[in-house]
Amino acid sequence: MIVLDPSVLIAFADPANASHQDAKRIMTTTEALAVTALTGAEILVSPSREQQFEWRDLFHALAVEVVPITEDDMRTIANMRRTSDLKMPDALVLWAAKERKAGVATFDEQLRSRAEELGLRTV
Repeated sequence: MIVLDPSVLIAFADPANASHQDAKRIMTTTEALAVTALTGAEILVSPSREQQFEWRDLFHALAVEVVPITEDDMRTIANMRRTSDLKMPDALVLWAAKERKAGVATFDEQLRSRAEELGLRTV
């Protein structure tokens, strides 16, 4: 499994993005893909302004699992946020990858570095 951060999804959706081809390769892998609920919500902000929800359809079409966040997860997530020194959305990506024993797909160098420090595979 690979947990995606928003940068991968944004690059995938925009053919003019410099990372589009890399994102396309990641999104068409045979590995299972996942996003945190917060990442999913972030990606839906712009389409929701225009009353378009193609991203939700895309998540289903590509079989992208949305990792829920429960009350039981709060302490572990807070600790990941504190120890990683990342903003919450990126800390959630690390948390989800660690919980699922998954890799991390990102174009963000700070997130990539923290993932590698935790022994997570990066894509």
